[in-house]
Amino acid sequence: MEAVMKNVTVTMSEALLQRARIAAARDGKSLSRFVAEAVEQRVGKSLTQSEAIERFLAGPPLHVLDENGKAPTTAQFYDDD
Repeated sequence: MEAVMKNVTVTMSEALLQRARIAAARDGKSLSRFVAEAVEQRVGKSLTQSEAIERFLAGPPLHVLDENGKAPTTAQFYDDD
């Protein structure tokens, strides 16, 4: 599935624009691709639902069961005592 691309307007100083153009050219990329990849590095790449579930399941275990292997009731879970 191909992502729908949107145009954006970015305002920056002439000096920064020139450095960005040079860096993009050095990487063999368009300025648009260069900026998009920089933003993606900053905000992270979006995950599919299955990728998100895999990442969650690969994380540390959640210890919610008691010594008898029972999960707490809703009342116990939200008890503020």
